[in-house]
Amino acid sequence: MARIAKTAPIGANDENDLGALHARRIAAVDDDNRSIDVEFLLFFNAVSENLSFTKAAKALSIDQSWLSHKIRQFEALLGFNLFIRNTRHVELTAAGRALLDPVRRLANVVDQARDAANALRDSMSGVLRVGALPFSFPDPQRTRLIDRFIATHEGIQLNVTSGPTPALLDHLRAGRIDLAFVSAPFEEAGLDRLLLRENRFSMMVPRTHDLARAGVIGTEDVKGVRVILPAQQFSPAAFELYYEPLVNAGAVPVPIPEFQSAPSYARSWELPVVCTQFAAERYDTQDFVVRPINFIPPCRKYLVRLADHRTPPQNLMWDLALASLETKAAAVA
Repeated sequence: MARIAKTAPIGANDENDLGALHARRIAAVDDDNRSIDVEFLLFFNAVSENLSFTKAAKALSIDQSWLSHKIRQFEALLGFNLFIRNTRHVELTAAGRALLDPVRRLANVVDQARDAANALRDSMSGVLRVGALPFSFPDPQRTRLIDRFIATHEGIQLNVTSGPTPALLDHLRAGRIDLAFVSAPFEEAGLDRLLLRENRFSMMVPRTHDLARAGVIGTEDVKGVRVILPAQQFSPAAFELYYEPLVNAGAVPVPIPEFQSAPSYARSWELPVVCTQFAAERYDTQDFVVRPINFIPPCRKYLVRLADHRTPPQNLMWDLALASLETKAAAVA
């Protein structure tokens, strides 16, 4: 027969015993779920990367003895050693090697978060970071906007970074700049855009060249003609949109590495060069005639920003650009 244990009423001592048992159970659960300070993981990553407490402490800008103390604390918390130490070198234990890969991924994420936080702090504290196309400083529209911004908002520091459109958009999406002056085509997802200007394409043609006799250059005029173009690898998307129609019409491309020097190449080689009407007007055309091209789409210039990112300095520049476009539209109307 089964034996039935009798229970007695709970008294004060019993309550104390039960309370102690409950506390021990909570402590055991807490011990199983104890959290690990991210600082321990970053210290571990630094020592693992350098395999030297001295070098790791220097990289972290902390005292070496403090770093050693924190690593010992971490090992005590884990219940196993992460490093084998002797007077000559430091090496990872098997457990340390197993922990290394996820900790490296964490360290990379922390670095990215720190960079993003620093960039956001800069953008919110009276700094506006603008990206611009190389050699676009003579662009009167861009120059007027930046000059007006500086004159209107003297307390805001303006930093300008130059680069091709793909690089500027990478900087924008990474949070390293707040706005960018770019040329189409580009990936528009996640961006706010202001169309600033459309530029028609022309050819600067040496006066001695056969194309100089054409009034407007069409597809039939360029067949078999050598024409100076930007190198395709500089911006494949732009080449496909603007210059491939010339190749498809039978033009023979002569790519050059630095398109800002195109007139010098054109003068030396006595070849026509494709450029926007705006660019052609900036060059000394004494040796050239400028002829419009009727089968290439216009080059569109935009001011862009991330659709989900706003800062006060950024909004001020955006509003200034928008107002200038509205003024221009009203004047035309």
